[in-house]
Amino acid sequence: MSNEVSTRRRLFTSKLNLNLSKKTVKCYIWSIALCGAGTSTLWKADHKYVESLEMRCWRRMEKISWIEGVRNEVVLHTVNEDRNILNGIKRKKAS
Repeated sequence: MSNEVSTRRRLFTSKLNLNLSKKTVKCYIWSIALCGAGTSTLWKADHKYVESLEMRCWRRMEKISWIEGVRNEVVLHTVNEDRNILNGIKRKKAS
């Protein structure tokens, strides 16, 4: 089991092309995060946790520690993304 986890972690933090890394994150992480979004209620307090998951993924992909004090806007600019996981959840609930 630990070998499988380390393999996924290496894939997530390896030196891949930025677009390929983003596709990997969206494919594996977002699909798991959005799995039950169509059936469960997402409370306003849960929005903070969902957004923190999104930022944690982008930071890990770019190897930026939260201790470094880099603002979320800078991290999003680095990966050329907007915060969009909550929009994905809203789209999934609507369909």
